[in-house]
Amino acid sequence: MSTVRPATTAYDCDVLIVGAGPVGLTLAMDLATRGISCRVVEARPADAPAHPKCNTTSARSMEIFRRLGVAQQVRQAGLPADHPGDIAYATRYLGHELGRIAMPSWSQRHRGEDRALDDAWPTPEPQHRISQLYLEPVLRTHASSVLGVRVDSDSELVALTDRGTDVEAGLRHPGTGERRWLRARFVVGCDGARSAVRKAIGVKLHGDDNLSRTRSVFLRSRDLKARLPRASAWMTWIINGERRGNVIALDGDSLWLCHCTLRRDEAFGAVDTRAVIDQVLGASVDLDVIAAEDWTGRRLVADRYRVGNVFLAGDAAHLWIPYGGFGMNAGIEDAVSLGWMLAAVIKGWAVPALLDAYEAERRPIGEQVSRAARQLFANQQAVKLPDALEADGAAGERARRDFGATLLATEIQQFNPVGLNFGIVYAGSPVIAYDAARLPVFEIDRYVPSTTPGCRAPQVQLRDGAWLHDRFGPDFTLVVHGELQSAAVFRVAAQRHGLPLTVIDISAEPQVVALYDQPLVLVRPDQRVAWRGQDLPANLEALINRVRGVAGRDAAGEARHPVSTGACP
Repeated sequence: MSTVRPATTAYDCDVLIVGAGPVGLTLAMDLATRGISCRVVEARPADAPAHPKCNTTSARSMEIFRRLGVAQQVRQAGLPADHPGDIAYATRYLGHELGRIAMPSWSQRHRGEDRALDDAWPTPEPQHRISQLYLEPVLRTHASSVLGVRVDSDSELVALTDRGTDVEAGLRHPGTGERRWLRARFVVGCDGARSAVRKAIGVKLHGDDNLSRTRSVFLRSRDLKARLPRASAWMTWIINGERRGNVIALDGDSLWLCHCTLRRDEAFGAVDTRAVIDQVLGASVDLDVIAAEDWTGRRLVADRYRVGNVFLAGDAAHLWIPYGGFGMNAGIEDAVSLGWMLAAVIKGWAVPALLDAYEAERRPIGEQVSRAARQLFANQQAVKLPDALEADGAAGERARRDFGATLLATEIQQFNPVGLNFGIVYAGSPVIAYDAARLPVFEIDRYVPSTTPGCRAPQVQLRDGAWLHDRFGPDFTLVVHGELQSAAVFRVAAQRHGLPLTVIDISAEPQVVALYDQPLVLVRPDQRVAWRGQDLPANLEALINRVRGVAGRDAAGEARHPVSTGACP
């Protein structure tokens, strides 16, 4: 086994990202667009396909991809443009339908031919049905080929040492055993549920364990589509007294993901894969199993999102039952929340204390969203199955009709998560200047645009057809109407402190002024409102220092303590 150790103390990159899934690649793209040197390492070989774990990209994630210049490429991948986006419910995949939530195909949505639950959502980027199987290659190509990010495959993290001024990562090639070391100013663990980074820094997960157990089977079958007795759907939930699960169309033709939920009295080792697939499908069909994965549904959140110069994001920081695709999409928001802060510190216009805000803002959201996902799971489980659910004749038809109506009324919240996309509020952040207004109450399926500090800045279409967020700068943006002189003073003060600032005058856009009810609204690089006011604050310098992380700290930065984390378990 050969060993190559760097001979220099210089950084190999500013930020080392462990994990080349959607979260790690999003962070890499965000940093690269900000001019930050970053590198991604991934234990899997370059030609290893992603597992189709997550199969929907939220509207908020699509907004992020729009800003990063990759939204259209994502839209062109995944399900064919004419494939229905419906969510169906059935006793078996080839059995009786219980009901469905109609969602248009992408081509119908693009042509405005059909209505959808999310038609009224305030965004130019509605949610998109794409499997992680197809999403990862799109993001990886954009990161490496367009933005120049280096992605190293066959690079397993085996050691991590935070020395205060930098972090040294030991990497091993899984095939050859060759080891090498990389040094970075910061390391971010985006390496999933079994995160080596999380284990190396001694962070624990806490919450509710073993809520459910599932065998997820990635399979190929042309027979399955041919035998379907009803209109196609993107996702079909299977509910009966023998075996629950769901079936997801990945390519609209022959590739499928079949989730088979185990009963409480079953063990993974005692379950026959083909038998549980047949129970979900309702018949034996011609199919090939490509891969199978066992997983336990949990609601777990890390007790820390940061230790020294090492951070956690995505499934490395939080795990929950994957209802609504909340897990991956929350991780993507983690990535852009952390990305701008790292860039600001590395570029020097913010102090290191700014990085404390990442955990202060995102960990409570991890708790909040994990509880929301658990509640959706509990709501579905609580709907009582009638004895005649799969019976023939009038009694069975009546049982299915009544059960289906009750089920749909319960499930609509999961598939209309406008509040989850846009209504998340950062409360208690050390770098947000709150005012006397009450923070909006979070509800999964309800959203009221607000400029209350901590909220996502309202998105609205302008008179020329453009969207407001597209006019925001890459860093801070001051949205102003009727206070142009104050905006000029703000700009000068920002320049004095090196705070990058774009000023947008919305005075000629009455529909925007109606939402931006204060004449001055300061928006962060992650589209969060940092401050608002009728006029300039009494201490403008203090405000600018707060959003740069100076408030309550010495401007020279925080003390740094070397943390030796040793080998990764």
